[in-house]
Amino acid sequence: MVAGLLYLVGLIATLVTIVMVGASAPAIVQNVSAVLAAADPDYVGLLVDTARSLNWALAPFVGGLVLMGLARIVMLLGSIDRALRGSA
Repeated sequence: MVAGLLYLVGLIATLVTIVMVGASAPAIVQNVSAVLAAADPDYVGLLVDTARSLNWALAPFVGGLVLMGLARIVMLLGSIDRALRGSA
């Protein structure tokens, strides 16, 4: 039960983060297009600016994935425990 709730919370956190990044994507695409259209594009600066604009999304995305992984481990250990108990 707890593992299922952990998995659900992690899934929701990951999906909400993806949706929020998608909502901010037009501004990032516009910035990338402007830099690439310049006469002398600064690719390193573009990469740094893009990473800075998305740094807020790293913690909830990775946290959601970690929660989902932890829940899967708990589910696996629970099923192993039930299998080792047998029918007795």
